[in-house]
Amino acid sequence: MNKNNGAVLYCRVSSREQEETGYSLPAQERLLKDYAARKGFKVANIFSISESASGRKQRQVFSAMMEYIEDYQIQNLLCEKVDRLTRNMKEAVVVNDWIEIAPERQVHFVKQNLVIHRNATSDEKFRWDIEIVLAKKQITNLSEEVRKGHREKLEQGWLPAEPPIGYKTTGDRGHKEHIIDDERAPFVRMAFELYASGNYSLKSLTEKLYTEGFRARSGRMVVKSAIERLLKEVFYYGAMRWNGEVHPNGKHTALITKELFDVVQQRLVRGGGPKYRKHIFAFKKTLTCSECGGTITGEIQKGHVYYHCNHYRGCKQTAFVREEEIEGQIKGVFELFEAITPAEADAIRNGIKADHAEEIEYKENALRALSARYESLQKRLDRLFEIRLDDGVSNEVWKRKEGEINNEQEQIREQMTRLKSEESRYFELWLDVIDLARRAREIYEKRTPDERRLLLGYIFSALMLKDKKVAYTLSEPVERLARRVQEKLDAEKFEPTQNTPEKGVLSGVAVTAPDKSIMESQEPRKKIRTSRNPLAKARFRDSDPKSRLLLRDRDSNPSFRVQSAASYH
Repeated sequence: MNKNNGAVLYCRVSSREQEETGYSLPAQERLLKDYAARKGFKVANIFSISESASGRKQRQVFSAMMEYIEDYQIQNLLCEKVDRLTRNMKEAVVVNDWIEIAPERQVHFVKQNLVIHRNATSDEKFRWDIEIVLAKKQITNLSEEVRKGHREKLEQGWLPAEPPIGYKTTGDRGHKEHIIDDERAPFVRMAFELYASGNYSLKSLTEKLYTEGFRARSGRMVVKSAIERLLKEVFYYGAMRWNGEVHPNGKHTALITKELFDVVQQRLVRGGGPKYRKHIFAFKKTLTCSECGGTITGEIQKGHVYYHCNHYRGCKQTAFVREEEIEGQIKGVFELFEAITPAEADAIRNGIKADHAEEIEYKENALRALSARYESLQKRLDRLFEIRLDDGVSNEVWKRKEGEINNEQEQIREQMTRLKSEESRYFELWLDVIDLARRAREIYEKRTPDERRLLLGYIFSALMLKDKKVAYTLSEPVERLARRVQEKLDAEKFEPTQNTPEKGVLSGVAVTAPDKSIMESQEPRKKIRTSRNPLAKARFRDSDPKSRLLLRDRDSNPSFRVQSAASYH
């Protein structure tokens, strides 16, 4: 090939509208090929950039084209117009430097009837310079319009980009919305709730989700770094992050509560999950020392797992306790609840509902008050906006007041969401607690170490080791259930060892609880939020819905394995 006759074609479209109005890549190729044939050029290669290419991809194609021209000593570059070749000063400088090296090198802009080379006239070079500036101005204008569109979309409550995993996009162009992806959303909820439980590290959570069926689009395991990004995504609780700024006014349906998101962020920052190890101990990060309050750690000796205090605070407890001994004592607690018959369980549920009547009344009143406050704030914001239109307030004052009102409205929305979810969670919680307590030993014996720790987290609020004995405090719902069981036993004139705040009953052995200075004292039992006592704080565990994982397939699946996340809601 004659070096002077060789030519490279460069085709580019920057928007879908251009493709739809006759500026497609094939149309450009035909135009440039016809021009090359008329001029007697032999086409050596064609470089094309579609409208869907990212900015990085466009730069890569441009650089590859210039390298090709240098390597094969091509003297002619053919392009439709100046704005098809370069849209920034950096690329224009690269092309201009290439032209200035040799007089044979030429750039042909077919539609503009412009040929630029080293010996071009001053008018032609001036026109080339002007076209570059106009092309850059066009790009700047387009960028400005895009940003304006993004701001408008955000103000409307929609993310101007693809949503994260767990959502999908629906609707026509210009009216697209993000809705929940029923196939992948359950995995996202599971990820947050499992990590919030404190029983999973990022690595073990990644493996757990994989075994449950969570996959990347390629079908492979979702890597740990992607899981970490997922857990930090504010989109899941109803907000939107754009250019480093969080917008709380998302109109999409939230997958999780802000409360659960905050718990996960605290664990991510503090490393609250257990470290990943080859040997997973049943009571890892579950037991504490009753003397010094330090963590009880496990180790393997001669094929058996032993637990002992780490002695970080000068503790004098030196005893090593085998895992089987601890399990035997804990299973003794489970026996207390195995005596509950189905009829008695129903009676307990009915009693709890009756006790809860006043709390239901309080929540309804609270929701009405919050709703009225929200509407009042919205009216204030509307009035303030009208005053701003009449130049009654400065833009600075408007922005400050708007931010204050929006922040308070966001807090009200979170409170209303929490109150509504707690109402349904209350009865679900008690249904789960009663079933878990009645079947605790059965579940414990057939679950993995991680799931056993999850079960223990629902039954006990504290487990401590002292002189080879386990002292415990029941979680509040289980303690209330235990009191009802104890009342039933007392009514039948049995006299078991009393489970007072100072004692714990384990396998028929009364164990003195640790000093109150080591354990945080429980809230008074009378602090139940009612219309007469509205300031009492509702108490729920971070991951109450996850107790249902422990109850699945109890009849149909003898192995008691957790169901796939697709059925988890």
